[in-house]
Amino acid sequence: MAKIIKILMRGFKSFAVKTELVLGEHFNVVLGPNGAGKSNVLDAICFVLGKGSARSMRAEKSANLIYNGGKTKKPAKEGEVSIYFDNSDKSFPSDQPVIKVTRIVRQSGQSVYKINDETRTRQQILDLMGAAKINPDGYNIILQGDIVRFVEMSGEERRKIVEDIAGISIYEEKKQKALNELNKVEEKLKEAEIILTERKTYLDELRAERDQALKFRDIKDKISQNKASFTHMKIKGKKSDLS
Repeated sequence: MAKIIKILMRGFKSFAVKTELVLGEHFNVVLGPNGAGKSNVLDAICFVLGKGSARSMRAEKSANLIYNGGKTKKPAKEGEVSIYFDNSDKSFPSDQPVIKVTRIVRQSGQSVYKINDETRTRQQILDLMGAAKINPDGYNIILQGDIVRFVEMSGEERRKIVEDIAGISIYEEKKQKALNELNKVEEKLKEAEIILTERKTYLDELRAERDQALKFRDIKDKISQNKASFTHMKIKGKKSDLS
């Protein structure tokens, strides 16, 4: 199982300056009084792993995740979180011993994702995390209020959670995505068939017009030949009468 080495936060929520949180090999606990930013650490982990909903990180929109400066300090231009994974056990499909994942959110709300300081897409981040069985929207992370919700939910909802934890839901999502793509291809094929049918009808009309034109030309040639023969016969008759 992938192990987190450390987390770096800068300009994210209450972490105005660069803050490094080093994690040990066993249990790790973040302690502090109310308002110290304990929950913001959990939000930072969700954020860097690619969680899409800003509301699940207790913000109205992505730009609100950036340190706002409070009443007296200068707000940050962007929020950045990096998480370092120990890859000595090859949990990730990479030969690099440490996997660094970074997410930066700009004032526009746009996010930039990086893997080992190289820019990547969010989907590439999710695919990398999925290879290590980490899902930012799954149950690797238990948020506040989740325990009560687990107790109160129905059996069907619990079954879905088990599927999510087992990784089955990921394949269901990929299956649904493939089916959607297949439906799009089928729609394009239907459109192509309609166009081909129209073109075939048009070609049939052109073929009929061509046949009529060829027939007309053949008849015209025969008429010209017959006129010439008839004229020749008349001239020959006149010459005979003259003689």
